[in-house]
Amino acid sequence: MRLGRGREKKGQFIIIAALMMAIMIISISSIIYSAVTYFKHERWEEYVVLIDSIKTGTSRVVEISLANYTQTLTNTILSSNLDRWSNDVKQAYAGFGVILTYTLRQGTVQAYGVSINYNIGLNYTWYKSTSFSAANTSASLSLASAGLTGYNFTSSAFLKETILAAKYYDSANPKYLSKYLSIYLSIEKEDLIPITNLKKDNFALKVDGSDVPSADLSFSRYFSGTYSMFIYEIRYSVTSKPTGVSVTATDTRSIRVIANSTVI
Repeated sequence: MRLGRGREKKGQFIIIAALMMAIMIISISSIIYSAVTYFKHERWEEYVVLIDSIKTGTSRVVEISLANYTQTLTNTILSSNLDRWSNDVKQAYAGFGVILTYTLRQGTVQAYGVSINYNIGLNYTWYKSTSFSAANTSASLSLASAGLTGYNFTSSAFLKETILAAKYYDSANPKYLSKYLSIYLSIEKEDLIPITNLKKDNFALKVDGSDVPSADLSFSRYFSGTYSMFIYEIRYSVTSKPTGVSVTATDTRSIRVIANSTVI
């Protein structure tokens, strides 16, 4: 009888020991899996942040290059800045094995309701009633540490100015200027998003080729029911009807565009 009970206790001990071992294995496996998943998740988050930072930085380089181009008309400025940016990114993230390459847009592209004739990634079409400045590049990003190759994205910058009308008024009402010129215009950026935060200092006016002091201008911005869009109005007192006007607009990114219009 004692021998049978001893075997039963030994058997129970083995079963309990096996169960405890199984529980330990499952617990350790769960901890290891959680740790691996956690570090893998954290690493990929780091990659995502890195990629987003490089994309944002590339877009900023394109904007700065277009601003410089519209001020100097140096058509190599975009390629020079992107060369420096690619090298800076490679050095800043050396541990990730970052390689950033780019291709500048070339040729004619229909976008934003206009025809843009790019030359090494840049174009300005000015002195028309609808004028614009544009920059465009396609970039390819590789991260050796993540096994990522050929992640492609596009960076562009765009500014369009449209003089909707330049009208001469001769009013007999003494409450108003007796003779004045009103210029109605719209300003849009990429994806034809209206720019609504510009001020008088962002504009410069020429009337019949002569510069008009900013202090002599009356300036307003509002949504126009006539044009069904947000517009700017520049008003200037004149002694007689002029023939033409030229308006230079510079947005908050320092990108410039010049539009011309005849006076009606």
